[in-house]
Amino acid sequence: MSIKIIKSCYACDSSPTSREHVPPKCLFPTELGINLRKNLITVPSCDKHNGKKSDDDEFLLASLAGIIGCNNIGMLHKFTKVDRAISRSGGRLLKKVLKIQEIKSHKLANGDIVDVAWGKPDLERLNNSFALIGRGLYFHELGERFKGKVICEIVYVPINDRGRTGYREFAVDQIQKELSGTSVKGENPDVFQWVIGPKDPSGACCGRIVFYGNLAVYLAFIPESFQEEDYLNLYDISKSVSKPVYIQKDGKRYRIN
Repeated sequence: MSIKIIKSCYACDSSPTSREHVPPKCLFPTELGINLRKNLITVPSCDKHNGKKSDDDEFLLASLAGIIGCNNIGMLHKFTKVDRAISRSGGRLLKKVLKIQEIKSHKLANGDIVDVAWGKPDLERLNNSFALIGRGLYFHELGERFKGKVICEIVYVPINDRGRTGYREFAVDQIQKELSGTSVKGENPDVFQWVIGPKDPSGACCGRIVFYGNLAVYLAFIPESFQEEDYLNLYDISKSVSKPVYIQKDGKRYRIN
């Protein structure tokens, strides 16, 4: 019997020095009296791409748990571990999560009123975190490191631009169709579910990750062999046009400017 030896990190060519949880282990609470850490996924990682060592794991936890729209697991996790972490940091952790912030009152489904932090998330850091999770799942699912660009669409974060909203809706609908025949995975679905679709002839594929029941992020894996300069982006073209521009597909119309 032959044994495959892993020679590189899940995200780069560096030699692995540890194993990284995908997604971070801290997202799975232990304080609630139920086992939400069944069969967690780990992949070989170098120090640079180990989120625990760079504090990216704590950033991601504080960015997700307690977000309006997450389930009771996410809310309870926020009022326990996340609040303790924010308190220990003297509020610095919250400033990393939200660049511009204010406190507002929010009414829960049961009628309770809670104070929530409202502001602009650090989208660049969030995109980097989700892209690394995508790379980890790709490695776990396909047994090889993905070489190329991972594009993330964080659909639980609203967009003010009408055209960008329409283009996002189009992209998400197309990814959902691509994934419709692929099984959703996740041993702890109240915390995390995921799906990576099959590769097309070019080597591209797509995926979806969902945190705390409702916080969805869609992923597009674009291989390094894809020559972006040979293609024009419909959304970018539409911005230069004064009249409405639509994408028409499968009986649905999307305005993209």
